[in-house]
Amino acid sequence: MLSNQHKRDIKYSNDFPWEEQDDSIKEEMERKAQSREQKNSAKISGFGEVFYGRDLKWYKEVALWPMFILLIIELGVRVMQTKYFYLWNEQIFDYLVMAARIILFIYLAITAIKNYKATKMQMVFAGAMGGLVTGCVLAVFQLFWYFQLWTFFNLIGGPLLMALIGAVITWLVYILFAKQLTK
Repeated sequence: MLSNQHKRDIKYSNDFPWEEQDDSIKEEMERKAQSREQKNSAKISGFGEVFYGRDLKWYKEVALWPMFILLIIELGVRVMQTKYFYLWNEQIFDYLVMAARIILFIYLAITAIKNYKATKMQMVFAGAMGGLVTGCVLAVFQLFWYFQLWTFFNLIGGPLLMALIGAVITWLVYILFAKQLTK
């Protein structure tokens, strides 16, 4: 009987009992290994999606233009105030800057809802992140423009305050107008 079989057809037994596995166990182990690989590849491809399901590129796209316009308005108003309108009351310029902040954060919230279908937390995070970046740039500008002691403290307080303003305004817009904007 042995002479009629070819060498390739003969099945040799394993001498090691731990190598004897059922086919179903092998398939299950392969499935688990594939699922681990898929999870790892999903972690790598979705690394930036840790902020409420969106990556940083999406937040930059949502907040770039409103915050750039806000930055230009604030810098322009501060330069105009100190160079040309220094006799005017400073509170006028503070009100003007605060009105620009409110309007542009409302615009950011509306475009995030209408154009990007953002959820509440995505929109609040976009407002806070945009405010934080804009506040950092403004704090550095004020450090060199005014060069007074308060500008050093403003390096921390200014961005945090701007982030808080952005988060609160975008949250209020979502609470008040989300149903009307999603229609």
